[in-house]
Amino acid sequence: MGLLQVIARFDIVQIGPLTIDLEELGGALGDASQDKTDKIHNQKVVYSSDAVVVFERAAHIARRDNSPKVGLVHLLVAFAYEDNGLMAQLKEKYGFSGMEWRSALSKWQPISFDKGQAGSEIGAGRKSPMEFNQKQFFSPDEAAEFLDVHTQTIRGYIRTGKLPALRLAGERALRIQRDDLLALLEPYKPEEK
Repeated sequence: MGLLQVIARFDIVQIGPLTIDLEELGGALGDASQDKTDKIHNQKVVYSSDAVVVFERAAHIARRDNSPKVGLVHLLVAFAYEDNGLMAQLKEKYGFSGMEWRSALSKWQPISFDKGQAGSEIGAGRKSPMEFNQKQFFSPDEAAEFLDVHTQTIRGYIRTGKLPALRLAGERALRIQRDDLLALLEPYKPEEK
C-alpha cells in the first residue's frame, strides 16, 4: 500500500489504463495523521520474508532493466508476481492480470513535481533507455539527461565549441546529434604512480 500511496495523487493511482482508488482500499489521505507518522518514524523497520522476496525480485528486475539502482517502478513490477495480499485484492477488484500490470508499468512515467514541472501531465519525467536509443537529435535538456549531466554543462560545451549543435531553420531551438554526444565520451585511463 505504501508504494501505491507514494505514486498516488488525491488517492488515485493511474498506471496506463489501470485506475486504482486507494480510498476504497482503506489507504485514504486521512489515514496519514502526524501522530502515526511520528510513531512510524521512530520505529525500527523489520521486513517479513515475503517482503524480502519482493525486494530481491525488484533488484533482479532492475538489473535486467539496466538500471543502476532499484526504482519505484521495479518494486511495483515485482508485485505483479504476487498472488496474495493487496495485489490479489487489486487483481480481483480491478480485473487485471500480472501481465497487464507489467505492461502498464512498462509505459508508465510518474508525474514529476521537480524542476518546476508541478501540474505536468502523466508521461512527464525521465525518458527510458529505449526512447534514447531511438533518437538521433536531442534538445539540450535531453542531451543533459542522456549524459547524466546538468543542462548548463551541455550549454557551456555548445558555447565553447566543444559540442557541435544545430539550429532549427529560423528558430532558436538547438539540436545535438547523437554521435556528437557520444564523441564527448572518452576512455578513462587511471593515473599511474
